[in-house]
Amino acid sequence: MLINTVLLVTRELLPLLLLLVLMLQLQSAQKSRFLLLSVLLSTALVLLLAPWLALLTQLAEGNGLELLFVACYGVSLLALIILLTAKAGPFSPALVVITAQGLICGINLLLYSFTGIGNVDKGDSYWLGTLLALGIGLSIAVLWFHLLDELKRRTPALLLLMLLPACARQTIEALALLQQTGWLPGGQALWDSGVVVSEQSEAGVFLQAWFGYEATPDLIQLTGWLLTLILLSALGYRCYIRRVKNGL
Repeated sequence: MLINTVLLVTRELLPLLLLLVLMLQLQSAQKSRFLLLSVLLSTALVLLLAPWLALLTQLAEGNGLELLFVACYGVSLLALIILLTAKAGPFSPALVVITAQGLICGINLLLYSFTGIGNVDKGDSYWLGTLLALGIGLSIAVLWFHLLDELKRRTPALLLLMLLPACARQTIEALALLQQTGWLPGGQALWDSGVVVSEQSEAGVFLQAWFGYEATPDLIQLTGWLLTLILLSALGYRCYIRRVKNGL
């Protein structure tokens, strides 16, 4: 129970923390205000939806919650594209990204907590595992912050490049959920890289949180991931060249 809790909570928290650090680095000012608003908005939305989770899961033939998450990933992707093509890191799109990701993370952790504290023994393991996962996530986030800070000081454009894998992750996560609900057909796995990097390992959890690593991707997932990466790379490059020519 303890190990499972640490792994599950870390997998839910880490994508949010990595994105939060990236959004903070993109903000030239008002970092504290951004962080505060992000936490408040995400918490408020989770608390607002909490009483309706049972009803929400029954919508769309039992796929209501999954479709909500798909919408969150779609909104996050659009906001990340705005950040990628903007002259500077706008406050509002970054706030939308973190709020949407915070909603996904908060609801999943809330649902897990309903089953994780059913009895005293499980409850103790749940809270201890959550604290351990939080410590692990924050430690990685601090290292991530310093890495991005170094990239930002050397070449600011490298910071924008870090948005590309984040965009690709939104696509593959949304596609996986649509396949899970039956809205998209599932396919046979093209390969299994779990022997090299398991999704349950430390590296696998980090890679999944960063760019949506999937050990057994099918054709739809791989195509969506690659198309997002290629198209947005081309779009970001054109925007960057335009800014350089205009002296921005």
